[in-house]
Amino acid sequence: MARIARGLPESPIKVTFTARSDLDPDAKFFAAGDVEKIVYCSSTAVDGCHKNLGDVATVVDAGDPVDLDTMLADLSGRGVQRLMVEGGGTVHTQFLTAGLADELHLVIAPFFVGDSAAPRFVGTGEFPHHPGNRMTLEEVRPIGDVILARYLLARP
Repeated sequence: MARIARGLPESPIKVTFTARSDLDPDAKFFAAGDVEKIVYCSSTAVDGCHKNLGDVATVVDAGDPVDLDTMLADLSGRGVQRLMVEGGGTVHTQFLTAGLADELHLVIAPFFVGDSAAPRFVGTGEFPHHPGNRMTLEEVRPIGDVILARYLLARP
């Protein structure tokens, strides 16, 4: 309701990026919600994405490999001022090592995952935040049985 009161659509646009063209046009990402969907893909996957996705999404060439700065510049040109990044360790590593995140929201759950092969939050990389350049803890709050820690990421 707050978005609508501000003159915005009920839901924000959906954005994804990929190096391949094998996205399923029937996936919930594309099928759910009456909002704009944008797929940023590598130059080598543009034709395949157009063919595979048809009219369910706008396909944008983001370089080869996908260049996050190109993607963010295009989103800015479309009026996007805030982006929530969800993904796996590879996506998180790409955004964080490039210094492209302003905030980091971490949720701590009341259980352990003991599988050494389980996905990790980030992969190997040179991160701008380290013991000599720490993130700033802005907020900690419980949400049900988990804890949200919100950090501000000052740019080095």
